Amino acid sequence: MAAFFQPVLAEEDEKVYLVARFDLDGTTYNQVVFFQDDVITDLKSCKREMMYGRNGKWQVYSHITNAVRGFTYSLSYTCALGRQDFSGWDKSGQINPTHTYEVVVRDQSLQVIPRNSYSACLKKVRSAGGETAKRYCARSTQTIQ
Repeated sequence: MAAFFQPVLAEEDEKVYLVARFDLDGTTYNQVVFFQDDVITDLKSCKREMMYGRNGKWQVYSHITNAVRGFTYSLSYTCALGRQDFSGWDKSGQINPTHTYEVVVRDQSLQVIPRNSYSACLKKVRSAGGETAKRYCARSTQTIQ
């Protein structure tokens, strides 16, 4: 008997986020972007968008990543539901990310906690068991609204 998959819909006060994490390889430094568009209303649609993006064919969250000469980075995406609102992201790449966040994705739910500094964030995350794909520190140009 085939299992029927129900899309996980966002509740009225939740939004679906595509969380993009850029890891500067060989360091503990990460950057994060919180993409959100009202066209994406469930996690299944977000994951489909992620699949298109991996093939270079973004439908909604179109963006380009610019490599920094002399550095390599890894890029990973996660879909999650969240109740926080974020300012728009800097598409130009000209603004330095000045906001430090502890990013936690648990049971497909996004929680973003502002931290005073990157080192304070790392200390907090390490005391909770260390960085993982679902819990990490990152800098962002976006503010929590």
